[in-house]
Amino acid sequence: MKRTITTIFFILFAIYLVWWVVWFFGMGRNLSFVFDTLAKVGGAVRLEENVYDLKHANALGNGGAIVAKGGGLVDALFFLFCLSWFFIIERWTTYRVARGKFNETRLLEKIKAALGKGDVAAAVDACKAQHGVAGRILGGGLEKYAAVKGQYDAATTRVEVQESITERSAMEASLLERNLIFIATIASIGTMTGLLGTVIGMIRSFAALAAKGRPDPNKLATGISEALINTAGGLTVAIISIIAYNTFLNRIDRMNFTFEESSNELLTLLATKEK
Repeated sequence: MKRTITTIFFILFAIYLVWWVVWFFGMGRNLSFVFDTLAKVGGAVRLEENVYDLKHANALGNGGAIVAKGGGLVDALFFLFCLSWFFIIERWTTYRVARGKFNETRLLEKIKAALGKGDVAAAVDACKAQHGVAGRILGGGLEKYAAVKGQYDAATTRVEVQESITERSAMEASLLERNLIFIATIASIGTMTGLLGTVIGMIRSFAALAAKGRPDPNKLATGISEALINTAGGLTVAIISIIAYNTFLNRIDRMNFTFEESSNELLTLLATKEK
């Protein structure tokens, strides 16, 4: 399901990017296609390049008309903004699922009750019923314990179970960290894209100032507006991505600490059972 949603998302954006190339290069319009469209939906009327009639425009029309003047790079920033939120929602959903149907404390209580009756299979079933990372990690350790029980002494059995838990923990940690690099990359690219738009806008402003005769105030204002809009857009993308990245990293650290505590408690339970 997740792969299907990801594929649809990227197909839609591929279609959008193709149309943007036609809009910007084929039609030669230095406007944001997305926000120009929003401005029209909001009642703004484009009279000419970078000039809108806002007499009958609502808030969407006014906002879209302002941001559209940021030029073609605003669409790139919009793409990065949507892509950032796509990965943020994907990671948030993943972590919600990773928590499982009940917490680690309750899982350990179920395992302890099952091991108290000498029923390792019931303990494994409890881990599977948890449907989370903790259940998979502790379940892997219990399955290893059931496989080697009676073959080795207590110390060797503990080492075997601990190695199994460590391997499963490393695998789960890798899955939890997946796609975080994309969020961090988007933060960097967003900043640089916004800076590029700022530089282009300033170039347009200085070109207007360098023109012979009296500088055209409209072209000067357009260049400055383009620069500031791209700066704001780049910072918005970067701030959201950085906050999400650090929040997810902190969450992974807390989850790993909890899993380690649960694993140690399971090893203690198994060691007590072996005595």
